[in-house]
Amino acid sequence: MVIALAWGKEWAYQHFVVKHKFRGGQHRWGWFGPIPLLAHNEYLCWQVTGAHEFFHTIQDLGYGVLRARDGFLIEGTAVWASYEIFSRAGPDCTVGARHLLLGATDVDLKKYTFSAYGGWLFWRYVADRYGGAELIRRLFEAIKTEGWPAWRRELGKLVGKPFLELWTEFAVALAARDLRDAQWLYPRAEEETSYVPVPVFIGEWTGQKALTIEQSNWGNPYPQICSRRSLEGETSGLQWTIETCPAPEEIINAGAPLVVRHPYGIHFLRITPKSEKSLALRFRGSPDTEFRVHIVAQRLSGSYEVFPLTEECVLSQPAAYTLLHVVVTRGEKGSGEYQLNLQQPQNPDLPQCQHLAHR
Repeated sequence: MVIALAWGKEWAYQHFVVKHKFRGGQHRWGWFGPIPLLAHNEYLCWQVTGAHEFFHTIQDLGYGVLRARDGFLIEGTAVWASYEIFSRAGPDCTVGARHLLLGATDVDLKKYTFSAYGGWLFWRYVADRYGGAELIRRLFEAIKTEGWPAWRRELGKLVGKPFLELWTEFAVALAARDLRDAQWLYPRAEEETSYVPVPVFIGEWTGQKALTIEQSNWGNPYPQICSRRSLEGETSGLQWTIETCPAPEEIINAGAPLVVRHPYGIHFLRITPKSEKSLALRFRGSPDTEFRVHIVAQRLSGSYEVFPLTEECVLSQPAAYTLLHVVVTRGEKGSGEYQLNLQQPQNPDLPQCQHLAHR
């Protein structure tokens, strides 16, 4: 760990110390206690930790952004950097790295939780498609000490699209398994929970009757997967406490109304087609919320098609797909309430769902 924490102040590190112990298959930190590491190569994971912590010193010495409230930015990019340097370490050294696949997609990104570490998937996605390490460097140059209020805006400027559009693009990629190293990321996540990415609803289209989806029927495993400890301590006379996991009431549970609770939260609704009858999908969201909705459809071949769902459209041959993911993201404002209706088309003039791309 880096022995000094910035906490919104200017710090000049003269050195940093990494405390790294392995015993009985555990990665042991003084603050967090034992964390399973899945490590087959302990020395390699030690190098990954060193790279991660060294990147924090670069963040703070060079750009002054090492603050707990910016966890998704600082921890996500630090994990990203360490895996870029030690690319073969990914499958073995993934503490906290898969939480965006394990139900942590609707949490407050301005709070310091383990989902911040899982944010490396987002930063890898962005870097792979929009400029690599140079993009990340330019982002830190742009935000300087602005931190959380600025990084989404500045990132949007650098990639040439609003952040909500970029975030939605990433959410679709999670459902379509369109990520580098998907061949091990998803199997590892599936060892810990039944469906990946974790949905808020699981159901079938049987073609028999209309279905209104307005509440979750699937429990979120993230609070159980995430370590339920607080990080407490004192740095240079400043006492602090960080909740490393979200409170249970912050996570949508089975039976709860469908609400994307947090700005830039992501929901996945998983529907299995069981009928050849045409399927009309209608999305209704609270008018004060800026939603983005897409259907990610998996073909029998394993490839994916993506369809935007602005209000209502028809899939004429749903049985051509083995799985439909309805991906819902929201912007900064609004209540986040929504529902999804599935039924046979009642209006012959309804538009067909138009796919954006084959994946």
